[in-house]
Amino acid sequence: MLQMCIDMKLFLYGMIAAGIMGIWCLLWSNHFYNTAIRDLRRKDKPKAKWTSQMLEESRIRTIENADSFVRVRMSEGRQAGVSVGHLYQCVNIALCACVVLFAAAGYGVMQYQYERYVLWQHGLLAGCVAAGLLMLRFCMDLSDKEELVVDSWRDYFENRPAGEHLSEKERERERARPELFPVTEEERVQLKKKKERRVAGVLTPEEEKLFREVIREYLN
Repeated sequence: MLQMCIDMKLFLYGMIAAGIMGIWCLLWSNHFYNTAIRDLRRKDKPKAKWTSQMLEESRIRTIENADSFVRVRMSEGRQAGVSVGHLYQCVNIALCACVVLFAAAGYGVMQYQYERYVLWQHGLLAGCVAAGLLMLRFCMDLSDKEELVVDSWRDYFENRPAGEHLSEKERERERARPELFPVTEEERVQLKKKKERRVAGVLTPEEEKLFREVIREYLN
């Protein structure tokens, strides 16, 4: 089996496929982080669906631990139909695949006594693919980009105005609490007129007059 794989150069093709997969995952991961960073300056009109979901979820719930919240949501973000966490893992899988394929090819070369250049051929390709992926990941600097996104969102959650995260229903509920929002004299007069308009046409003139006197005594 190993001899057939070496003769058909399947190990070499497997290393090339692993390298292509790793590059594809790195490019999509880099695209996700770049878009997330650009959206930090345009939160009012974000282009990424992930940023819109973050803003929407932050409005309907209170964020207790902003750091872990952002990291979890970031790993769940999707690019090309795959989560960013899985994309990053696929790069490590590609590196491991090169090592495993080279080890299997080396064992086959030794077992079936191939020429030494065959071993060097597999080793050189495996080394080039692994070194290329590591250098590309280093140049893209994905770890620092992730930290930048996390720090920016944490700063946003910690310094946003109080009550901004509340939904419309929660804001109405807060306004209904008199100890938090005292009623002014102008609002008291408007409330009186609103109640008078509400009962107008429902009561008889005598009942309406009596009702207005009760309201007047209550408000005064």
